[in-house]
Amino acid sequence: MDPGEQPGTRHTLPDLRPPGTANDPAAAATGNHGKVWLALAVMFALGLVVVLMLPQLVSKPTPVTPEQITPQPVTPAAPAVDTQAARRAAEQALQDYLQLRARLELANAAAWGEPEWEIAAQAASNGDRLFGQRQFGLAAESYGAARQGLQTLESVRGQRLATALESGRQALAADNGPEAVQHFELALAIDAANEAAQAGLQRAQVRPQLLQLMASGEQAESANELATAQTAYRDAAQLDPSWAPATAALQRVTKQLTDSAYRDAMSRALTALDAGQLQAARAALREAATLKPDDAALRDAQRQLSHASQRAQLSSLQRQAGAKSRVEDWSAATALYRKALVIDAQAGFASDGLAHAQDRLRLHQQLDRYLADPARVYSEKPLANAERLLESAGSAPAAEPRLAGKIDRLEQLVSGARTPLPVTLTSDGLTSVVIYHVGRLGKFTRQQLELRPGTYTAIGSRAGYRDVRRTFTVLPGRDQPVVDIRCEEPI
Repeated sequence: MDPGEQPGTRHTLPDLRPPGTANDPAAAATGNHGKVWLALAVMFALGLVVVLMLPQLVSKPTPVTPEQITPQPVTPAAPAVDTQAARRAAEQALQDYLQLRARLELANAAAWGEPEWEIAAQAASNGDRLFGQRQFGLAAESYGAARQGLQTLESVRGQRLATALESGRQALAADNGPEAVQHFELALAIDAANEAAQAGLQRAQVRPQLLQLMASGEQAESANELATAQTAYRDAAQLDPSWAPATAALQRVTKQLTDSAYRDAMSRALTALDAGQLQAARAALREAATLKPDDAALRDAQRQLSHASQRAQLSSLQRQAGAKSRVEDWSAATALYRKALVIDAQAGFASDGLAHAQDRLRLHQQLDRYLADPARVYSEKPLANAERLLESAGSAPAAEPRLAGKIDRLEQLVSGARTPLPVTLTSDGLTSVVIYHVGRLGKFTRQQLELRPGTYTAIGSRAGYRDVRRTFTVLPGRDQPVVDIRCEEPI
């Protein structure tokens, strides 16, 4: 096989003919039988040398592992025997190698299979050389060794993936980002869809930036610039949420900032409480509650604020109710005292004030009923009730001029209702006159009576005439009308 000949190409070997045949020019020219025998003797000697020496010169090489495959040039001491069987075996070995190599190329073995990948390629190249030298048996062995190396490489793929992942994790643990990147990239070369490798590569790529942020955060924290440190630690934690040091540092600084802000808010709240500035105290406690909602000091301050707010509300209601009482607005005062009792049912000022306000409210309402309709007192029973009301009301305090005015007006009404007024009645001397609730007046032409204010009905009667009825009202402070009663319509 020529050096440029490729494995698998068939060649026609030149026909070998023994010397002395019809086609041998030397034999035809000389016809010397001695020379023929001499040539045969030489060929026999050479054949004997081949039989004795060739097994030693062309011995089967020791099998090698994929890690130790090294192409070795083989120079046979004598030409190998070119047999069809050996050739086909070499070609089949090459085919098996190429098929496995193609499969591993699809698995990107060239990127992760070194040095075994290159060693197998060298073994296959050595097989090509031997095939070109017509050493088919040795070529088949080299192809087989190359294939065996690739098989071994294929079998350790999972182990190499696990090793790359573990090496990447260890490099990350040591904060060696560049080295971790190399290991995770190797893992992805072995298995591009591996989620652990993808996540690890992402973490490894940001590790240098993360470490720089951590250094900035630590420097700011040392200078007590906690807000700046918190920002740096937060950025670091966002780059790699699963990196515990960044999360721990962020939590530590955040807690310090929270504690400081909480103490400030509580201090402002308590100061405001002591000063009675309840709105400011409430705002500060609301701020503190967003920081530490379950803190015992916060709950205690909230109770203080609640009590102070309650006291302030009661005090305000007491002042308002007192103001309404001073202007004798007992309806408004009653409502305010009731609000106070809703806040604190035991508030003494509210219970006492409510009783007094309700009593005064009832008194004013009773007085108003008479004053709104003065004619009621002109009836005997309402008049008696008005007199009892005045007796129970007594004299109004000097601080209640509205009540005093109402009592005075009612007293005047009662006094007027009890004072008779002169009333003149005229008739024809023929009509008999009767006034309900007063008596019979008989027949007269003119008569004057003393009647208390009120409404009266006079009835006149006369034999043979229709009765007449006259209703008249006697009012104090007015000129009283003359009442004429006479029967003039015959029956």
